[in-house]
Amino acid sequence: MRRLTLLRWLAQLANNHYRVIFVAFGVAAVLAVVSASRIRFDTDVLNLLPQEDPVLSTFRETLEEFGSFENLLVGVRIPEGAPVDAYKDYAERLARELQQVDALTSVEYRIEQPQELVRQFLPGAVLFLDDAGRQQLGARLEEEGIRRRVQELRRQLGTPQALAAKDLLKLDPLGIASILLDEVESTRGNLQVDWTSGFYLSRDQRMLLILAKPAHRPQDLKKNRAMMAVIEERSQSVGEEWAEATGEPVPEMVYGGSYLTALDDDRFLQSDMIRNVTSSLLGVMLLFYIAFRRPSALLYAMLPLGTGLVLTFGFAGATVGALSHATSGVAALLIGLGIDFVIVSYGRYVEERRRGREPAEALAEMSGSSGRAVVVGALTTAATFGAFLLTDFPGLRQMGLLTGTGIVFCMLAVLLLLPALLAWSEHRHRRRRSVPNLYLHSFGTDRVVGLSLRHPRTVLALGLVITALTAWWVRGLEFEESMTTMRPQGNRGLEGAEEVAEHFGSGFDFTMLVLEAPTSEEALAFTARAAQGAEELVAGGELQGFRAVTSVIPPPERQRRSLDWLAEQRSRGIGGESVAATFRQAAAEEGIRAEAFEEGLELLARALERDRPITVEEIGESAQGQRLLGQYMRRTEDGWKSIVRVFPPDNRWRREPPPSVVGLAEELGPGAAVAGTNVVNQRVRQLVLRDAYIAGIAGFVLVAFLIFLDFRRVGFTVLSLTPLAVGILWMLGIMAAVGLDANFMNIFVSTMIIGIGVDYGLHMIHRYREIRRRADRNLEEGLQETAKAITAAALSTIVGFGSFSLSHYPGLRTTGYVAVLGALTTAVVAITVVPALLAVLERRK
Repeated sequence: MRRLTLLRWLAQLANNHYRVIFVAFGVAAVLAVVSASRIRFDTDVLNLLPQEDPVLSTFRETLEEFGSFENLLVGVRIPEGAPVDAYKDYAERLARELQQVDALTSVEYRIEQPQELVRQFLPGAVLFLDDAGRQQLGARLEEEGIRRRVQELRRQLGTPQALAAKDLLKLDPLGIASILLDEVESTRGNLQVDWTSGFYLSRDQRMLLILAKPAHRPQDLKKNRAMMAVIEERSQSVGEEWAEATGEPVPEMVYGGSYLTALDDDRFLQSDMIRNVTSSLLGVMLLFYIAFRRPSALLYAMLPLGTGLVLTFGFAGATVGALSHATSGVAALLIGLGIDFVIVSYGRYVEERRRGREPAEALAEMSGSSGRAVVVGALTTAATFGAFLLTDFPGLRQMGLLTGTGIVFCMLAVLLLLPALLAWSEHRHRRRRSVPNLYLHSFGTDRVVGLSLRHPRTVLALGLVITALTAWWVRGLEFEESMTTMRPQGNRGLEGAEEVAEHFGSGFDFTMLVLEAPTSEEALAFTARAAQGAEELVAGGELQGFRAVTSVIPPPERQRRSLDWLAEQRSRGIGGESVAATFRQAAAEEGIRAEAFEEGLELLARALERDRPITVEEIGESAQGQRLLGQYMRRTEDGWKSIVRVFPPDNRWRREPPPSVVGLAEELGPGAAVAGTNVVNQRVRQLVLRDAYIAGIAGFVLVAFLIFLDFRRVGFTVLSLTPLAVGILWMLGIMAAVGLDANFMNIFVSTMIIGIGVDYGLHMIHRYREIRRRADRNLEEGLQETAKAITAAALSTIVGFGSFSLSHYPGLRTTGYVAVLGALTTAVVAITVVPALLAVLERRK
């Protein structure tokens, strides 16, 4: 009774002091606009995921520590039949230009010269050899082996291919560098390239690739825009000069990777917000006009809704600060939800005025009767979205906070601004001595409610059949766990990366074994164990290949055996000087100038005289060594971290990690973990399903509790929840029937529907109780009037959520589809099954 008095008092306040209400909300809106101007957009999908989860934290930290994963892919398309050498020249020109761009720290487009790798790594090449390799090298170090090698050199130098291989042969007179090159070249990843070209050229000869490493993170959008503008400008400029010189058309470019992906995500995010708000607002306003046939009534919807939205984003600017694409639909949500309050309230005002009540009395009745249902409906909806605060997903918590708060702001605007607007409108009509158009379209609900009241058992039987059928269909509902549901279609970064992957194989798809150890020596030993396990999986066909720091630094045990072997060879008189002397003598006998091989003999002597292991510090002495080592091993605050990249065959295991790799990590012990996008997909699926259940159950319990506090009767509470429970079941069944899978985003719509659908049953039961208290109990007429407002409200919600179908994001589009379906099913149950149940209840009395 106290709430009823308060609501009537608010209506009287708005009626008598509507100008004060306008000024108060105007000041609040201005302050909210200032606060909302601080909002920025966060396009990092990882920020939508739980931050404290150990699995996701491992992936996020690995990305941060091994920053070489983040590259801007610059691809040059080569037309079929075009001269490849000419396009190599263009790639080289462009790469030199890009090297001058301040935003880029490195630009790679050529395969490292083997000669430089030999000069750096040949002195330690023997330490890479296994037992079979050492046995083979031992045979080459014997006098007879050296002479056979010199004869082979004379033959190779006499071939037409010798011109290209001559420098490498001089540096590696005994040919042991091939082992080194096989190991070190594998550190380039799993790119399928034409190594003979000297460039990152795809084996199909249709694309050249440039790997650019920016100095900033992909989420620094301002720097991203400036960087891409410079790169595209220089690509065009170099292309035009090259085309003029060669007579070929300007090369077509392909850009891909996370930097461009973040830019397009931001562009789509902002355009989606504008599109969703605009289309929702226009659609809802059109429907509002159709329902009430009064142009001035559009103001009654637009002003309260607009004010609620402005206050919500002002709250977001003061509390949240950054919006993600998970919250980009909050405005459309509030339009679709808030318009229900306007329609139900204004519909009741129209009904009371058509009965002959004075404006002040109609306002008091509107706020005192429908207003109570609006308040309870707003609180239950806010409580439903508040249940999202129980999830571990920051994006969903943010959406729940803003939507729940926004619902309260919209409710306040409807309770105060709407009566003030109606009072102002009536005042204008009195001055003009005119009568406002008071009309509410039934949308055919009069007949539907009438049939349900007159034939309740038939309606209930039909409802049971539909419920049983949809319950059977629900079994076929599937969950799409791929994170592709989070990504927009038409994103240039994603499409470019896919095109590059088509030409260069699966070089960008891998799973990681993340290994941690206190010291670099222990990290190397740990990695050696992991590499040995990965080798076994490759041999068994479980993996296509793997890459680890063992490609740069041999495992400690292998190094120790090799050092012992070298000491044994020296004890037998086989060392750098003896081997060099034998080589010079054999070269003279074969007519080869030994002087050309002096640098190679010196490197070989250093390799044979080696008496210490290769260390991390030694590799890190050169820039090239640092780059190679940095791809796989880093110092951390707690010690050292090493990663082993494993490549599943045929791009399999995208949704979850290979079980064999998970098993290997478990065998390695607590210092090993598996990381990768497939691991993230699997973990997100587990967390989403868990949190969806928690949020759904918590939301339903909160709603049921609030409704019980309102009615104080279990029976009325159950009747109010009937459209919700039955409608959600129908929604899930129809989803399964039409092949609309659940995913990371739309699975939470079931929780959202609790806040949407509960209002419909709540309004019907509130009206029923009001009819029972009246002397002129006309159940059919009263329920028909409320059903009109419910139908108009449901249609407006459908229109509001329908704007999600225009989103670039597949997850948001399916969210719109599911929300539309849920609003439709819960409204249908509210205007058919609930009247039938009430009719049965009345007949029993």
